[in-house]
Amino acid sequence: MKKILLSLAFVCISSISSIAQTTLSQTGGAAPTTNTIFCPVTSGQTTTGINATSYYRAYTMATNTKIVSIKVGNIVNLADGVTGFPLTVKLYKSNGAFPASAANGLTQLASINKTLNKSASNNGSLVPAIETIDLSTPVAVATGDIIVVEVSHGAVNGGLFLMGAVASTASGTSGYIKAAQCGIANITDISTVQVGTPPTPANGKIVLDLVENNTASTDDFFKSNFAIYPNPVNDILNIESKNGLTVNEITVSDLSGKVVATVKNAYAINVSNLVAGTYIINVESNDGRATSKFVKK
Repeated sequence: MKKILLSLAFVCISSISSIAQTTLSQTGGAAPTTNTIFCPVTSGQTTTGINATSYYRAYTMATNTKIVSIKVGNIVNLADGVTGFPLTVKLYKSNGAFPASAANGLTQLASINKTLNKSASNNGSLVPAIETIDLSTPVAVATGDIIVVEVSHGAVNGGLFLMGAVASTASGTSGYIKAAQCGIANITDISTVQVGTPPTPANGKIVLDLVENNTASTDDFFKSNFAIYPNPVNDILNIESKNGLTVNEITVSDLSGKVVATVKNAYAINVSNLVAGTYIINVESNDGRATSKFVKK
């Protein structure tokens, strides 16, 4: 019998507490209030577990920053004797638009294994929640980088995992799913998957957020400690250290995040060979990283 993707309804919940870091969210930073589809293991009419599934979101970074953790909306159910549900969370840099880049255009930046406990219940119904999964080391990303986050699991007997989601009427994209055992061999927009009889689009927009650190922005650090001139520039861009900080390295990137010029232990960089446009300058100092923009004439 061909397996189908199921959609379950659970009691909605409450709110989410604020955190110190900045959350990058495609669902408005909301706590999950529902769930979306999953790929069941079945025996007759009974669901006995879940098949291997992956969920994805892609973010285009608006600034240079560091990703420190991932917030995963979830609903977990476990049979008696099953102690936890194992997940793997991975972070990638994409070399182009996602999911078209998934075949061979993803570079892995981080991978974390996490075991989730059974969800709390409210009047007998499981409650959607958010699990914050910290990266072992913060991942530096640049303006224009396309960063893909993947939550995946193998087949688990006696356990169910559903991505916590907000209602399909909420703003934001739905996210992506891959579940080969349920006929979704390629990464597919969840909203396009047809569920049930008669077939209807899958509900819910998955909560899968990036969390960046809350340190002072590298742009503010630059303004406090450095100046660049001339700006706009034709050939030589000079860097002035206002507070005696040592410049260890200067890199220049275009707005896609590609590094186009580098120099070490200097206070000037030749940009004469660059085409006209706006660029990002990164200064690595003995007291931290500073970032600003300049215009090449």
